[in-house]
Amino acid sequence: MIKVFARQHSHALRYLCDRLDGELAEYDLFISDNNASIAQFLRISIGCSAVVMVDSVGDSGTLFAETFGLSMFYDKFAERNVREFCKLSAKELPPQHAMDKLCIAPESFNHYALTYGYQCACYGEYKKTHVYMIPDDPRECAAIFDNYMYKDLFRNVAGAEHLIYKVFGLTEKAVKERLATLGKYVSHKCETTNLDTKIVLTFPPKCMSSVIAQTAESVKKLFGDFIYATADQSLARTVVELMSGLNKTLSVAESITGGLISSSIVDVPGASSVLYEGAVTYSIPSKCSRLGVNPHFVDEYGVVSQQVAQEMALGLIKNGSDVAVSTTGYAGPTSDAGLPVGLCYIGVATAKGVSVYRNVFGGNRNSIRAQAANMALYLVFKTLTK
Repeated sequence: MIKVFARQHSHALRYLCDRLDGELAEYDLFISDNNASIAQFLRISIGCSAVVMVDSVGDSGTLFAETFGLSMFYDKFAERNVREFCKLSAKELPPQHAMDKLCIAPESFNHYALTYGYQCACYGEYKKTHVYMIPDDPRECAAIFDNYMYKDLFRNVAGAEHLIYKVFGLTEKAVKERLATLGKYVSHKCETTNLDTKIVLTFPPKCMSSVIAQTAESVKKLFGDFIYATADQSLARTVVELMSGLNKTLSVAESITGGLISSSIVDVPGASSVLYEGAVTYSIPSKCSRLGVNPHFVDEYGVVSQQVAQEMALGLIKNGSDVAVSTTGYAGPTSDAGLPVGLCYIGVATAKGVSVYRNVFGGNRNSIRAQAANMALYLVFKTLTK
């Protein structure tokens, strides 16, 4: 069990919880700004596998030390990191009273090297419980989780070897049926949300590398183009990293998804280099005036149609981005006569032309919208990786 503490909801906390959810980890979240309550939470947390404190690192370290009667020390390593960061980023060095708070840590704890700001994350072990003190900064939180916490908490459990795959477009039942054909040397678990699945394969300690390699090849054959990542990362992050690497930009025109696509992209650090613009053109007049959709197309084919999705995507691609994606559909609970709830058309346009994909999603209104948003991101990914 992992215990997570924060004084408030934040982007860093959200990122951390999303990553723990992605690992199917068991954790408790405690949010409070009362020091007495926090100290009580820390006392009952010792003995769990890990405690993660998302806050000012100096405040976290001081409160932890006071709770358990530990002394504090000034970490010269942290000071060197802050000085080097200020030098490289041409920022002014904090005054000494601020450095005192940035560089202190409980006895036997150490600081990680910082990446994005003044605060160095801090870590240590107390009575066999891993303790991580992370600054309330989503970029620093991501760097610490990916580079340190993940390896400590998940990768080397009992010496086992793990492989992770992210798969899109299959039901959880279909994924499990395919995984059932793998050999006896590997155990597996999967979790599917809105057609997006995380697969974790676990091999026994000292498993032969040839067996792991053969299993990896089998997984690639079983899932093929459904695989979009071989690490625990979201569709949005995969798209942002791919487009950033290709130096391409994306525009989004959303109707049924109502901003979900743009929001998921903006959640990813570095999105500013990728997202050119996002428009929620929910009404017919907005589609026509903002995107140039021909009103006669709406009258002839309906607002939820291949033709309208195509015109929406083309309307955006003319504004200067490299890729444009559009969504229009019926999220429910009702639809036009004769058309199913969950019907959705997704258009993807590039300089080479536009493709439109017809989908019928199941579930409630919000699930349909989330599936449509995920599918749009996946289709952008597939368009760029053909």
